[in-house]
Amino acid sequence: MKIFVLALATITTALVAGVFYGFAVSVNLAFAQLPDAAYITATKAINVAIVNPAFAASFFGAPLFLLLAAWMNARPAFTRRGAYILAATIIFWIGSFGVTVAANIPLNDQLAAFSVEGVSAAKLHEVRTAFATPWNNWHMVRTLASILAMVLLIIACLQRGNKEVNH
Repeated sequence: MKIFVLALATITTALVAGVFYGFAVSVNLAFAQLPDAAYITATKAINVAIVNPAFAASFFGAPLFLLLAAWMNARPAFTRRGAYILAATIIFWIGSFGVTVAANIPLNDQLAAFSVEGVSAAKLHEVRTAFATPWNNWHMVRTLASILAMVLLIIACLQRGNKEVNH
């Protein structure tokens, strides 16, 4: 059961890391080329589209499976595998899930409340800049955190046996 839960934690974390990575290396680059009104409209559309069962299963599954895997691998004695899982869990919860909930989602909500209709070019640029700069910075944090958590989980999966960590 421990290995099954670890596999689920690894798969869901990898899926989240993949979405964030894919966004960072393609969508963000394409969106940077858009005029301000088109950028805002497209970003709002993605923020609506991403709220779907497939993404939710991985986005909410990863932190839950990580906690469960960390708990299951912390008993009866703390192992190297458990240490990697615990590190991945902390990094993911703070750097990926936490950043998304505390930074990216509030920025998305602010942008959702803004209408591009009848707004001056200067205001469109101001709103885009106020959104895009912090959003992209936080997105990079959550992307790197997700990737690091995934790497740590892969290392945990490759650990042989259940040797205790030497103190």
